[in-house]
Amino acid sequence: MAGDLKKWPPLEGRYKVGNVKSAVAVCTNATVAGIDLDMEKVSIIGKCVTENIGIEKIIQNIVSNPHIRFLILCGKVSKGHFVSQAFISLKKNGVDEKKRIIGAKGNIPFLRSVNKDIIERFRKQVAPIDLMPEENPSRIMEKVNSYLKQNPGPFDGKPIEIKEVEEIEARSCPDFVIDPKGFFVISIERKRKKIIAEHYQDSKLMRKIIGDSAEGISKTIANLDLIGDFKQTREHSMYLARELQKAEIALKNDLDYEQGSELILKKESVKQDNEYDWFD
Repeated sequence: MAGDLKKWPPLEGRYKVGNVKSAVAVCTNATVAGIDLDMEKVSIIGKCVTENIGIEKIIQNIVSNPHIRFLILCGKVSKGHFVSQAFISLKKNGVDEKKRIIGAKGNIPFLRSVNKDIIERFRKQVAPIDLMPEENPSRIMEKVNSYLKQNPGPFDGKPIEIKEVEEIEARSCPDFVIDPKGFFVISIERKRKKIIAEHYQDSKLMRKIIGDSAEGISKTIANLDLIGDFKQTREHSMYLARELQKAEIALKNDLDYEQGSELILKKESVKQDNEYDWFD
């Protein structure tokens, strides 16, 4: 039974949707752009670089559309994850009691966010086609056309409805509480190409932490135990991480940075994003 596809696919992502009644979906693995196909013949196309969350989202989007019977796997291999090999193993072997894909080579091939009924439905409905590491659109379209001719028709089973996860509206932090261990003033120094995090206690400058990455400074602050244990510890930690990441982006892209202010991107520094994928 085909079901209503007006709201398909159910899970968000930067994918590209074509003919929702096509029998062929395409996963480009770690290839981001350059595989432009005839979307009148392809239901959906997107990349996937993880053998867990990425595969989970592909499974759910596919089983919610019974027209899809083939999944062409092409593009660059995602190093350490082996997404296409995981799909082939899933089709052949299924998952064990811990929902690990049996025979998958990736580091963490666990499908913990989908139940086994959905996994088994995917295995019955879809045939993965290994075309790795093909990136040539013409050759991929040859396969698309070939499998369209083999289309057995929509999967004859009960329509699968993907349950929506609870959405929680974001709210601002409650009234600001001072960290008992002090506060940070963040700036960037272009001459040395460094991010500077000045740590103050009782309004007195105690130390400067200097680095070229938000990660390095964040880990140093954590290792020095400079965040207090108080009511808003988590909020302060996340605020600090956001500001450090903004400072790193500003430093690397020659942008103005002011702590607590919005980061304004210059038009020429904004990279056009033509990526599409089935996970985030």
